[in-house]
Amino acid sequence: MRKKKLLILSSYGGYGHIAATNTLKKLLGSDYEIHVAFPIKELRMFKMPAGENFYNWLLSNNLNGLTNALVKLFPHKLFSRRTKKTIKIIRDHIEDKEIDLLISLIPFVNFPASEAARFCDIPFLLITTDNDLENWVYGLEKMQVTKFKVTIGSQLKTTTGYLKAKGISENAIEQLGLPLRPEFSDVYNKKTLRAKYEIPEAKNVILIMMGGAGSNATINYAKVLMAHSMNLHVLVCAGRNRFLAKKLKNLRPATGNSMDVIPFTEKVHELLALSDLLITKPGPGTINEAYELKLPILLDRTKPPLFWEKANIDLVLQDGVGACIEHFRETPDLIARFLFDEQTKEAVQRSYKKIRENRFAKSIKPLIEELTESPVPCEVLATSRNVSTFS
Repeated sequence: MRKKKLLILSSYGGYGHIAATNTLKKLLGSDYEIHVAFPIKELRMFKMPAGENFYNWLLSNNLNGLTNALVKLFPHKLFSRRTKKTIKIIRDHIEDKEIDLLISLIPFVNFPASEAARFCDIPFLLITTDNDLENWVYGLEKMQVTKFKVTIGSQLKTTTGYLKAKGISENAIEQLGLPLRPEFSDVYNKKTLRAKYEIPEAKNVILIMMGGAGSNATINYAKVLMAHSMNLHVLVCAGRNRFLAKKLKNLRPATGNSMDVIPFTEKVHELLALSDLLITKPGPGTINEAYELKLPILLDRTKPPLFWEKANIDLVLQDGVGACIEHFRETPDLIARFLFDEQTKEAVQRSYKKIRENRFAKSIKPLIEELTESPVPCEVLATSRNVSTFS
């Protein structure tokens, strides 16, 4: 009996979609034949790539205001005018590989994806990686695929609220948590990990992680922490940004402090497990991982956040597991509060005990088995309007 085939729609915009793709491969690769497609990259606009590299450049340079304006203005119009083309790109992948289930991990293209699944008579699974789904649900009010599920991280106005506004029933919404690699479910010995990374036991460990591309804000946090003697060991993730790594290595720590510059790594679970506190941008992936390891979180708000990441800030503050850094100069005081104030530390741990367990790793395979266990019922017929509009 052949393995069932899954097609994952992913994107190079940011690292989160690739990370989620890799998570699905690890969780499902032994039981399913997995194929990955990048429809946004394949979708040429004005004979040029659709902008993933430009988007990454904006993020790595902290140009959040410009990014917000561009994402509000252009993608929905550009993608809506290319619905037929997007459907064809996805259909071609489905038909070429004889796919049994279509999975999307990306925003903007989910209505065309649903149409491609409907035409090919296969189920469609939307796995969201954000806590704000405004960019994910565009066009879904027209969705007619008969076998559909969507997974979410939390029940929020920006998740279930947007989905229900598009006519998606509660029965189709599964709150599993955001995709989480199986490594984060392991139990780690902090002392052993500190020995592996050669970190003195007496020092508190701060992890600075500002995104896979490496952010210019990273250098500012490193400078502030290195200038204040707090007996800290600082792990600074530079990603693939070699220029940033070089600048970081030139910093001189104050007495008692020390620092390691970490290039791009797949061992993020170890870095988080040995840390005592995380400084990060309000991206959903890293926050999701920090939640699993019950770390206090300081979120960068020195610039306005990306509009779809504001929900992550609200979530951290609402859950009581962290705070926001509005100015770099606030960083030492906030670190002292979350590392050395016993009441704050106990409050964070109490808050974590109330948060719903992430069930993604445990539940994604049974959900896929449910979707693929029987043929898709032909309840919705392709009308002349449907065919002429989208085929």
